[in-house]
Amino acid sequence: METYPLVEARNQLGQLVGRVRHGQEHILITEYGRPAAALIPISELEELQRLRDEADIAEARSREAAASGPSLSHDEFMAQLEAEDRREAAS
Repeated sequence: METYPLVEARNQLGQLVGRVRHGQEHILITEYGRPAAALIPISELEELQRLRDEADIAEARSREAAASGPSLSHDEFMAQLEAEDRREAAS
């Protein structure tokens, strides 16, 4: 995986996107020497999202099976997961 500072990546964005799209490369973009973002092929992003959705569904089913109270709607469940993620990130 190649690494580019943000300023350089900004100047070469079109070329970098082309390399990622056609060459299936991964590009890491740094800001102040630290990883800040990555360019990846859209197919890999879609796969990551699919896997994340599957994990959310599995978690929902697990909680539903363990819950003794009323079940949550999808929106309520996603709000609960996001709140838990925010609490974990804050600690």
